[in-house]
Amino acid sequence: PPVIRVAANSGQQLKIKKLANNLPGDRESLFYLNVLDIPPNSDENKDKNIIKFALQNRIKLIYRPPGVQKVDKATFSRLQLLRAPGSISVKNNSANWITIPEIKAKSKVNKETLLLAPWSSQSITTTVVVNSYTVTLIDDSGNYLNETVKIEN
Repeated sequence: PPVIRVAANSGQQLKIKKLANNLPGDRESLFYLNVLDIPPNSDENKDKNIIKFALQNRIKLIYRPPGVQKVDKATFSRLQLLRAPGSISVKNNSANWITIPEIKAKSKVNKETLLLAPWSSQSITTTVVVNSYTVTLIDDSGNYLNETVKIEN
């Protein structure tokens, strides 16, 4: 259900099921689960000054079909950095969604975290010209992995 009431000191479970088999079988599919928690108003606090926080969580949910490799240290071998005038292109040659929070030469090159779709690329504007960059990606367990990736011309 889109809206549910959760009593104080209790919880709610969500069940997520794959319904039809119409997702691609050769790559991961990305979905987002948005959860908004709004605290209730109570009559006992009606005339009091109180602070309430509404919390929204956006949870990344990835479906990985059988046969698609996990995101780990070996994922670096499926990443390419290509030089272009005034930028570098980050190419994902894998069936995974890859999260890259940092690309570094002497300092951080990317301003925002990159989320690369399977078999896609994104460009980053940079004036730093080096032969290799330290790339940080997030693996399936949430660990930050670093590796030096050479630029290909």
